[in-house]
Parts: sequence; C-alpha cells; structure tokens
Amino acid sequence: MKGKAKHVIYLVVALAMLFIGVSRLELNGPWNAVTIFGVVWTLFALVVIAAHLNALLWMNEQKKKELDRIKQMKRNTWERRLQKAVNRGSNRSARG
Repeated sequence: MKGKAKHVIYLVVALAMLFIGVSRLELNGPWNAVTIFGVVWTLFALVVIAAHLNALLWMNEQKKKELDRIKQMKRNTWERRLQKAVNRGSNRSARG
C-alpha cells in the first residue's frame, strides 16, 4: 500500500471499530473499571481517526519530508546514546 490509500483503509477500519465498539461499551454507568476502559478505548479510537484524517487532509509532501528528517535525527541521537552506553559498559567490564 502506498501513500494515502493506507490512511484511507486504516481510517475506515478505525471508524468501523468505533461504531461497533461504542454500541457495546458501557459509557454511561457508574465510574468503575468497565466505564473507564470504555472511555479510554473511545478516546484512543478518536486519536487514531484524527491522526489519519490529518495525514489525509493536511499532510503535504513538504511536511512529510520534514517529519521524516526529524525522525531520522531522533534515530541518530538514540543510536549515539546507545553506542555510548555500550562503550561505557564494555570499558567497565574491561577494567574489572
């Protein structure tokens, strides 16, 4: 799947999950574990739907490239941190 097609498919699946799920969840009962789960699950589904709508309606190629660049920078930062931690660990074991 390429580009916007996958976002359309995921959006339709998330909307279907929301419509089917909300009818089966207890959202208007007393505040117990079941109600809290239903509210959190519904909010999570809405976040997923919002993310795919954002990707479909407002994400242009320039924004996508900028996000990819930021993600790559974060990956590089994590790799450097991990490598430093590994090097420190190997230095400690070599001394002992």
